[in-house]
Amino acid sequence: MAYTRDADGFAVPPTPDSYAGSIAPSIAPSDDTGATPGSSRSSRGVEDSSYRDQNLAFNHVYMRERYEQFPEHVSSLVDHVRRDRESPGPSPDEVWQDMDLTALETKGLDEPEVEDYFRDRVFPKPKQGDDLRRSDRQPMSRYAVPNAGPQFKVSNPFPDMLYGYSRHHAFPNQQTQLISMGNEMNGTANSQSLMYPFFVIEFKGNGGDLWVATNQCLGASTSCINIAERLNDQLRKCKSSKVKPVDSTAFSIAMNGEVARLYVSWKHSDLDYYMQKVDNFLLQKPQDYIEFRKHVKNIIDWGKDTRLKEIRESLDTLLEESRKRTSETAKSRPPPTKDSTSRSKRHKPPPSRKSSSSGHDTKQARSEPEDQYWQWSETAGQYYHVHSDRTIEWAPPTQQSPHPESDC
Repeated sequence: MAYTRDADGFAVPPTPDSYAGSIAPSIAPSDDTGATPGSSRSSRGVEDSSYRDQNLAFNHVYMRERYEQFPEHVSSLVDHVRRDRESPGPSPDEVWQDMDLTALETKGLDEPEVEDYFRDRVFPKPKQGDDLRRSDRQPMSRYAVPNAGPQFKVSNPFPDMLYGYSRHHAFPNQQTQLISMGNEMNGTANSQSLMYPFFVIEFKGNGGDLWVATNQCLGASTSCINIAERLNDQLRKCKSSKVKPVDSTAFSIAMNGEVARLYVSWKHSDLDYYMQKVDNFLLQKPQDYIEFRKHVKNIIDWGKDTRLKEIRESLDTLLEESRKRTSETAKSRPPPTKDSTSRSKRHKPPPSRKSSSSGHDTKQARSEPEDQYWQWSETAGQYYHVHSDRTIEWAPPTQQSPHPESDC
C-alpha cells in the first residue's frame, strides 16, 4: 500500500474510510473500551480486529512499518538502548541449560507462568526507597489516555508491568510543585502514585495473541507519552531560557515464552503518536535472550538516569518561574496581614457555641471580608496562589504562618 508523507518525509498511515468525513449515524457513542454499547465488541476492546484501524487511528495513534526510518532523536535513543553493558549477565551456556526457560516452550505454559519466570530474571522490582517504581496489573488513570472524541476510544490501559517513578523518593525537592499541579497534570499515572511512566510490558501465554498484546502496548505507551507531554505543555509557557522539553519517548514489550517484540513510541506532531518495532528476540536462543535482557536493563537505566534528571530540572524550572511571577506581582497585590488571614474562610476556626448564640456576633462575623487569594503551604512554609494555568505565584517568605507555633 502506498503511504502519503508529511512535511518531514515520514509516512503517514491512512485514515480509515469508516470515519472519513463524519461518523455514520448508525454508530452509537462508545464506552470506555471503545465498543458500541450492546454489541459483541463491548467486552473485547483491544481484541477486536478493527481496533487499530478505528479506535487507535481515530485518536491519532499509529503503528509504523519496521523499515521506516526513525526520527533523529528516537534513533539516538534506540542506539543508546542497544549498546553493550559492562555488568555481567548470564552466559550462553547458562541460558541453554535453563530448564525453566525451556519449559516455557515445551510445556506451553500459560501467561502467569511466563510472567513469573521473567519477573524474577529480567524485569527487576525496585526496592522500597528507590527512585524507580514498578506497578503490576494496575489500571492507568483514565485522564492519562488520549481520546479525541466519544465515538472510538482507546481502551483504558491495564499493563502487566509499568515502570515509572516513586513520587516521594524520586522527587523529594519538587513536592510543592507537584501538589500545586494536581494529579491530572503532575505526571501521576495510577492509584499507586507511580509518576511519569516510560516502560510498558504485556505478557501472553504461548497460546496468547501477541497482536492483542501489541494493541495493549499501543494504548499504554501512548498514555505514557501523553503524561510527559502535559509537562512539556507547561514548560512551553515559561519565558525562562533554561526551559528544555523532557523526552516523552516510551518503550513497550509484547511477549510470550518464546518471542519478545520491543517497540518504541513517540509524539510525532501536535496530534500524531507513532509506535514502531525496534527488534524481535527469540527467547529460546541464548544469544537473543542475552540481547533482550541487555535492552531491558538499558531502558531501565535510561529511565532512572537521564530521563529522571530532565523531569526534575523541568519541575524546578516551573517552580522558579512561579516565584519570579510572585516578585513581579507582589507590589500590585500584597499578601494578607496576619489578622486578615486569620479571618479568611480557609483558615478561620469554626465558631464556638457561645459566639454562635449571639445574633449580633454572627452577623458581624459574616460581614468580615474573606481573602482566599493566598493559600498556605505547610511543606514550603510560604503562601502561594495557583493560577488558572496551574502555575504558582509565591508570596514573600517573610509572611508569617496562619498557624504559629504559639497557637498550637
